[in-house]
Amino acid sequence: MPPSALIFDFNGVLVDDEPVHCELFQSVLRDQGLPLTREDYFQRYFVFDDASVFRQIFADAGRALNEPGVRALCDQKAARYAALPSSSFRYYEGAESLARDASRSVPVGIASGARAAEIRRHLELRGLKATFRAVVSIDDVSKGKPDPEPFLEAARRLGVTATGCVAIEDSPGGIASARAAGMRVVAVTHSVARDRLQADVVLDTLAGTTWEGLKEQLNRIQ
Repeated sequence: MPPSALIFDFNGVLVDDEPVHCELFQSVLRDQGLPLTREDYFQRYFVFDDASVFRQIFADAGRALNEPGVRALCDQKAARYAALPSSSFRYYEGAESLARDASRSVPVGIASGARAAEIRRHLELRGLKATFRAVVSIDDVSKGKPDPEPFLEAARRLGVTATGCVAIEDSPGGIASARAAGMRVVAVTHSVARDRLQADVVLDTLAGTTWEGLKEQLNRIQ
C-alpha cells in the first residue's frame, strides 16, 4: 500500500538548531550550577522535550526540581531562543523541497518536541505554513517522544491512519516514537551516527530526495 502521509520531525530534520538548543540548555543549567557536555546532550537527552531534559538532568545530578521549577527553566530557555536573531539558524538542504514535493500528493505534517511558537517562527520565516497541514508540538500532547503520542496525534489531525504514514527522524528516540505509532521511518544522519539509527531507510542527506524517490526506496525493502 502506498504511503498516505509524510510526517517530519522538526529540530534536526528541517531546521539545523540542535546545537543551538544544546548551547541554550548549557547556558540555563550553568546558572543552576549544573554542567552539560555536548556529548552528553546528543548521547542522552536531545530526543526529549525541554521539560523532560531538565527533569532528567536534575535527577541524574541528584537535585530536586519541582514542577514550578521545571516551568521556570523552560521559560528561561524559550526566552533565550526567541531572542536569537534569524541569522542564528540554518536549514537542512533538501528537507523543505521534499516537504513541498510530497504535499502535492499527500498530506504532510510535523510531530515535534519543540514548542509551538518556535516551530511557527521557522515556518513563517521559510514560507512553509501552507505546506504542513498539521503541526503537533509539545504543547499539544501529554507525552513527548519516545512515546508515540506526537506521531499518533499528527496522523489523527491529517485524517489518516498512523500505519499508512512515513516519518522522517534524526534520533533513536524519535524513531522509537514513530515505530511505536506503527509508521515506517526514514532517518537522516544529521545529529547522530548511522549505527544509532534503526530505521527502514537511513540517508545522510535529504538533498535531491523527491517524494517518488523516497517511496521507491521504501518499496525496495518491503
